[in-house]
Amino acid sequence: MKQCPSCQKELPPSAQGFCPHCGGQVAVQSTVRPSLTQTVSRPKTPADVQAAITLDRSGSSHAFAVGIPLIVTMILQMLLAKLRNLIVTLQSHSDLDYGEKMITLVAGGTADQVIREVKKIQYEGGGDPEESHLDAIENLLNTVPWKLDSRNRGAILAFMTDDTKPARSGKSASQIGRAIRDRGILLYVVCQHTRTLQELCDSAQGLMFEITNEPKAEDLQQIASQLAASVVATVASGSTVPMAAPMGR
Repeated sequence: MKQCPSCQKELPPSAQGFCPHCGGQVAVQSTVRPSLTQTVSRPKTPADVQAAITLDRSGSSHAFAVGIPLIVTMILQMLLAKLRNLIVTLQSHSDLDYGEKMITLVAGGTADQVIREVKKIQYEGGGDPEESHLDAIENLLNTVPWKLDSRNRGAILAFMTDDTKPARSGKSASQIGRAIRDRGILLYVVCQHTRTLQELCDSAQGLMFEITNEPKAEDLQQIASQLAASVVATVASGSTVPMAAPMGR
């Protein structure tokens, strides 16, 4: 009997790289012994994925300054190992009411570019607890040149602390969430749980992951593994709704 190293549950014989219970990564044993000159490669999901990431760079995110780059790095590395092609946009946002505009750090670039840039972000500013999260997500929805069809999929990943202010467009969290869902874009939210952010996620039929003030290595690994596993499984299945709800939701 083989067990998942993350959740310790028994793995079915059909498990291929990820645990079906928690989404954690599982080593795959090959029945073929490679020669010294043979290169072993795993088949990748035959789809191109655009991932648009927005990070709350306000002072309220300072407590997560170590955890956020680690999660982003883990997620992108896992996706690179499983997807045929990955194009990434990175945006940071804060509080528009205090003149802190959204900044595009990488536009349609590589995972390596994003990993380098996310480590440089300084978490400061924000005049009050609520930030411009809805505006940031709506900006990605409207400005990223999404190419969406059976071979090209899109996903928004949002890292947010505290609650959100109303969107300047006048749209509610539910309306923005439905617009994401109607476009066939996957939504993954790593945040402090609030009612409005839950409405956004539910309306988009997305997945929400809880972020903590004192992230542990195993918690970061679990979030990254589950999120990456969901993206890969969803894209491979052709679904427009993220699969595999995270544990503890």
